[in-house]
Amino acid sequence: GYIGSNKGELPDKLMRSRSKVILIDEFEKASNNFPGSSFYQSYAWTKIKELTGWKHYFVGVLRDNKLVAISLIIGKKVYFDKYLYYAPRGVLLDYNDTELLSFFTKEIKKFLIKKKGVVLKIDPFIEYQKHDNYGNVIGDFCNRQVIDNLIKLGYKHHGFTTGYTDEIQLRWSYYLDINRSIEDIKKGMDQRCRRCIRKYEKYPLELVILGNDDDISDFKEVMQSTANRQNHFDRSLEYYKNLNNLLGDRSLLTIIYLDRNKYLKECTGDKLYDIVMNDKRKIIPISAGVFIFDKDRLNYVYGGTHKEYMPLMAQYKMQMEMIKLAMERGLPIYDFGGISGNFTPGSENYGVYEFKRGFGGNVLEYIGEFDLILDKFGYYIYDIGYKLYRNTKKVIAKILKR
Repeated sequence: GYIGSNKGELPDKLMRSRSKVILIDEFEKASNNFPGSSFYQSYAWTKIKELTGWKHYFVGVLRDNKLVAISLIIGKKVYFDKYLYYAPRGVLLDYNDTELLSFFTKEIKKFLIKKKGVVLKIDPFIEYQKHDNYGNVIGDFCNRQVIDNLIKLGYKHHGFTTGYTDEIQLRWSYYLDINRSIEDIKKGMDQRCRRCIRKYEKYPLELVILGNDDDISDFKEVMQSTANRQNHFDRSLEYYKNLNNLLGDRSLLTIIYLDRNKYLKECTGDKLYDIVMNDKRKIIPISAGVFIFDKDRLNYVYGGTHKEYMPLMAQYKMQMEMIKLAMERGLPIYDFGGISGNFTPGSENYGVYEFKRGFGGNVLEYIGEFDLILDKFGYYIYDIGYKLYRNTKKVIAKILKR
């Protein structure tokens, strides 16, 4: 429902909000009209999160009978009867409208305290500074004022983090402007990327987009092998099935397959020949990816490749095919997803950034994650428990890898 307060406590421009259910269609229509809207702020995303124990609320603020703020808030019990709440890539509002931001903060705090919350996490889709392909800051643009506005209202900023941290979403991403011809895009790539594209064209590789009823065991196999190699836990097979089914046309699960018989016939002398010969499957899953559409972009969300088959460059074919698909749908942006934000050669996870940089796009730095503390002691207990949980998972992952 809408969040509100007693009439006497409201600023003149903010109307009293009555108890009212926001219908799904109403939320979807309204959220799509806000800057920063994404699949994370959608009803479909609530269906994904429900399967792992998250409940949800749709909240909003009216000004002159018009929705000026809206958000999906999801919540999960963290201990006893205490809840963590999160506005995934939200809240959707004008963060420079300090009156509105202050009102929303005050009201959502009261609302979630009643719902036994210890913290509300937000990580808005708001750019902090502009960067070039190599991570260098360009221009004078800076959204420091938004950060200051939030801190003044009591939000705790996680800082200007780099690396694959414990934050819910990475603070850095990489995107490509695709509002141009494929020839222009290729011209903007570095030589190594173009060379890898020419290489995969020599092999009998095929992109398959999985339907809702298709067997996704091959997809899970590729993702699990990648998780094992990178020393982290993979999502469950059930999670990927639900992602494929519940997001409808917004999500795509894809696999790059190698045609074994064609390869053995056409690629004699290739250095992977013996490996392919010993793999008796008619078609061999090489690379996999999850892609989700927003109104202005195609997002590369998760992905993986079998290590032994990396020389086939199937991961480059995956990206090129999906870039072309996004262009066919008239989208202006292809988002390669998260990078560490550490641009020092040889640093941890530098290879992920180097792979994405080869396509000739730009680094995107978000303002980061913020905590609105609802219960100081409860938050203290949660923070200690969460750090212990994360560290334990890392240790277990390392043991399993060994």
